[in-house]
Amino acid sequence: MKVLLAAVNAKYIHTSLSVRTLKMYANSDDVEFCEYTINERSEDILRDIYEKKADAVLFSCYIWNISMCLDVAQMLKKVSPNTTIIFGGPEVSFDDVEYMEKYSFIDGIMRGEGEAIFKEWLDSGKMCSGMTGRIDGKVVRFPDRELIHDLSSIPFPYTEEDINKNRGKLIYYESSRGCPFRCSYCLSSTSHSVRFRDTELVKKELKFFADHDVKIVKFVDRTFNADRKRTCELVKFLIENGKNTTFHFEVAADLINDELIALFKQAPKGMFQLEIGVQSTNDETIRAIDRKTDFEGIKRAVARIKEIGGVHMHLDLIAGLPFEDINTFKKSFDDVYRLGSDVLQLGFLKLLRGTKIRNEENKYGYVYNPKPPYEILKNDFMSYDDILLLKGIEEVFERYNNSGIFENSIKYLLKKWDSPFEFFKDLWKFYERNGCNKVGQSRSKLYDILADYCSEECFRDILKLDFLINNKGLNTPKWSVSQYDRSLLKERFEILTEDFIRDNLQEYANIPVKEIVKNLHFEKFDYDVLLDFEKRKNIIIFDNKYDRRIRVCRDLEL
Repeated sequence: MKVLLAAVNAKYIHTSLSVRTLKMYANSDDVEFCEYTINERSEDILRDIYEKKADAVLFSCYIWNISMCLDVAQMLKKVSPNTTIIFGGPEVSFDDVEYMEKYSFIDGIMRGEGEAIFKEWLDSGKMCSGMTGRIDGKVVRFPDRELIHDLSSIPFPYTEEDINKNRGKLIYYESSRGCPFRCSYCLSSTSHSVRFRDTELVKKELKFFADHDVKIVKFVDRTFNADRKRTCELVKFLIENGKNTTFHFEVAADLINDELIALFKQAPKGMFQLEIGVQSTNDETIRAIDRKTDFEGIKRAVARIKEIGGVHMHLDLIAGLPFEDINTFKKSFDDVYRLGSDVLQLGFLKLLRGTKIRNEENKYGYVYNPKPPYEILKNDFMSYDDILLLKGIEEVFERYNNSGIFENSIKYLLKKWDSPFEFFKDLWKFYERNGCNKVGQSRSKLYDILADYCSEECFRDILKLDFLINNKGLNTPKWSVSQYDRSLLKERFEILTEDFIRDNLQEYANIPVKEIVKNLHFEKFDYDVLLDFEKRKNIIIFDNKYDRRIRVCRDLEL
């Protein structure tokens, strides 16, 4: 029997861990996998799957791809009625009977962890424990299957050929399953066991990634630092062997200890990325979602990591949780924003199948979209108007804060506000009032919008600084206080004396000036935006090769 494992990823740069793991665990030449994205046409995916002429097709189902999987599977059954269609994954594992009764083209569902289920089904050709299928036209739910306790028994899912084929893409890796916490909105809370892959085996596999120069390895472990001793051992190993690879972990910040901080100090810049779920700073909310966090502990950990530098931090907030109204969410937002992480992700509660909070919809008056990803529309604490406001704030926040291309401008504007939330709310109102939310905005247009939002001359010079840092090769924008001065073409050679190069551009020593200027852009400013924001004419040299700025004030001695 020829079996095809089909994954529909959210983005082209993503890879599917599930189909690779299933193939390796099955250890059969009759199994192959294929990957698509939700941005492809379902007709094109159907054609590709159909032409592979598999006897059975298994779809890996999540909230982001379930609609596509259903569309393709339904069409596949029509054009190839003898093909067995099986669904698996978190989206179908909890309401399996409902899916089977609603969609007659699904022949079976594999619930929960699929490796052992898939192998037994493949070897026997029959439904087995952990599956839901049809017998004589009736939906039958076979007994649940025990979890795989020995994670080390699951083969490494990647080959050298596979890694080389997917160079530059995000590679997912799993060193543990389960989570020590019981957050009511999270699917990991449904698994009452934390299991770890053998540490020495993990080291060997991580070295494989590093040796093959994988760009980013993202751990899918729900709480990477659940075992502090193991975490420190792995981080130490990566510092010694990680080479050019970046490793992304989801961690509990209040579990970060002194030993881990000391290790982060030794790590090369950019080696580690940390994702930290704060979700809310409202104590009543934290209790209601069965979450155990210490915000003061999170603050201390984030501050210490930020002080080290070189470790990218991504903090998460969730809007729509119990007892979180618009005012307490504002406080949560301000509390977390002021921690100064590299990215603050403003997410919206999704009432996922199988989670405790989905069963509490009546308790808290939840109204949510019945279609995946089941996102909140309102509850007893937030109206739909509140959610729409937060959606708008999220839009401008992503564009102007998380993009990282307005860093100096946003810092300047925030000094005028007591509340970061109120600033981004005001920016959204301006954005909406001027119809900017009605059409897509190019990157350069975003700068135009911000220039209209604040017309101060000093601010426009700061905005020009951000523009030139992040848009190499583009002309001085039309809203700039002063336009490009062509006299700089001659003046730059006067600036680049031997002494100036020695003091400010050491890397270019002994290189002819006519070659040096190919990497530099000179721009005049009316305000001293690199020093004190005073009105003082100066020149800034943008060194594109080494990504730095050098201030030149011809009237002052450097």
